[in-house]
Amino acid sequence: MMKKLQNILVVFALTLLGFSATGQIVLIIEEPASLAGNYNFTYATDWGADMSTVALSGELAFAVDGTPTADSLACEEIVNRSEIDGKIAVVYRGSCNFSLKAKNVQDSGAVAIIIINNIPGAPVAMGGGTNSAGVTIPVLMISDTDGALLRDAILAGEVTAFTGNNTGLYASNIGAYKSHVALANSFSIPAQFAQTETDFNVPVGAWVHNYGSAEAVNVIVTAVIDRDGTELYNEVSTGANIPVGDSLYFSLPLFTSGGYEVGVYTITYTIVSDDADQFPDDNTATASFWINNEGKYSKSRIDSELGPLGGNGLRPADGTEYEWCIVLESENAESVVATGITFSTLTNDIDLTGQAVQLAIYEWNDPISGGTVSFDDLNEATDNEFYDYTADLQGEFVTHTFAEPIELLNDQKYLACATIFIDDMFLTVDNGIDYNVAYETYLDEVFFPLNDIGSSTWYAGGFGTDNVPAIIVNLAEPNGIAEDVAALKITPYPNPTTDIINIPLGSTIQGNVVLNVFDVEGRLVIDEEICQKSNKLTVDVTGLSSGLHTFSLTFEDDSRTSFQVVVTR
Repeated sequence: MMKKLQNILVVFALTLLGFSATGQIVLIIEEPASLAGNYNFTYATDWGADMSTVALSGELAFAVDGTPTADSLACEEIVNRSEIDGKIAVVYRGSCNFSLKAKNVQDSGAVAIIIINNIPGAPVAMGGGTNSAGVTIPVLMISDTDGALLRDAILAGEVTAFTGNNTGLYASNIGAYKSHVALANSFSIPAQFAQTETDFNVPVGAWVHNYGSAEAVNVIVTAVIDRDGTELYNEVSTGANIPVGDSLYFSLPLFTSGGYEVGVYTITYTIVSDDADQFPDDNTATASFWINNEGKYSKSRIDSELGPLGGNGLRPADGTEYEWCIVLESENAESVVATGITFSTLTNDIDLTGQAVQLAIYEWNDPISGGTVSFDDLNEATDNEFYDYTADLQGEFVTHTFAEPIELLNDQKYLACATIFIDDMFLTVDNGIDYNVAYETYLDEVFFPLNDIGSSTWYAGGFGTDNVPAIIVNLAEPNGIAEDVAALKITPYPNPTTDIINIPLGSTIQGNVVLNVFDVEGRLVIDEEICQKSNKLTVDVTGLSSGLHTFSLTFEDDSRTSFQVVVTR
């Protein structure tokens, strides 16, 4: 059996907006052969059947509710009851809540329901709604693309599927998922924090599970690490047998470097045994991290081109105010200052306009030893820093810049936190990464603790290893060109402006300057790199909307300066 996590992982009860399927809960199309395979899906987790106890096969059939729509939504009483009785009912998303659809087909004899998404993209999380208490069948969702792929075969009565926990379904079935593999202790690491192998290193290893009905013989794990396609590491474990229903951790050599180059690093784990795997979909697992020059530090994922990732929302099930944090520490922290925090929120029913989120950086001085952790010695380095929403930016990442940069100390633990004050606001999380194994391999580390303000209680494990707060700390070098420019106290002109803004730099600056412009809601509206060869920078602002904008300049030495410009029309 998998060994228990450290005692440090204390998890808070939660309310969530979103969930993605993991583990051995599967949806497999068995027939016809041309469509057979393992399909991506989501499923109801806090209502409907407990999918970990489900293992059923059945024919797929569309449920029809009699309304004059091309695609049945199952929002009304089902009129083709005999055609879905004992089968897996298929309907489309839209118009009514998910639980009403499920209850209608369940009352007509369906053993499960698959909902086809009605919008492009991946299947989404499904809240229960008013009828959830009466639903006992499995409730799944697939994408609109997969629904279109299966549609004609379902109408022809040709599709059969298996859904649920496939443990024991095959004789030979070993595998690992994202929660079973080792990864870096942060996803986004500024280059300054990856200068030495003592400051940054990556344990490599994977838990391999035997989900089959026969012993897995001579299981081997291979780990390959590449940086933007260039292979840096390739190690193979020794072989071992895994009994039925058991698991084994395969540890490989530590990945270290005397100095890490910037780039996206991908760890690819491949699992094989002497017997051909009958369910090979989980024989490869990957984990990534990004060493960057952009001054981004986060536990959640950031796409190096598209920006931060996250879509679901989380908050405690009880109580209103909560503070969620990520932990930051480096032996080279004095080389940078914290300039702000990027985050995102969601709500169910309220408009974000006029709401506020408090952002803070704390020195955290409590020791961590042997799984024992406390939060009694916190010293706030910020001073009443709030992001005030001026628009309803649901799920959009916004950036709060501190009034003054926060100087950091080497080898000092810090908490970077966002505080939510109202009951219906959820901080965005990234469910695409799971630090389950990291809690075992990085001994005496905490990743994203949560403070239940109402009860004055800290939970070191937050909401669990797979619910990672999408909080990004923005860092910059404390001294450099930007400091010299700011010291000149030169005011960009004309300000307000209608078409261009001139930015005097004091002296001729050679090299590239990255210009980021944020509108009043914190949205990035200009992102460009300028080859600068003079003592003045001129920017065309005719594409900007009227209002206050924050300009940020990042120079080649990674120093930054910012100022505000009013655009009028």
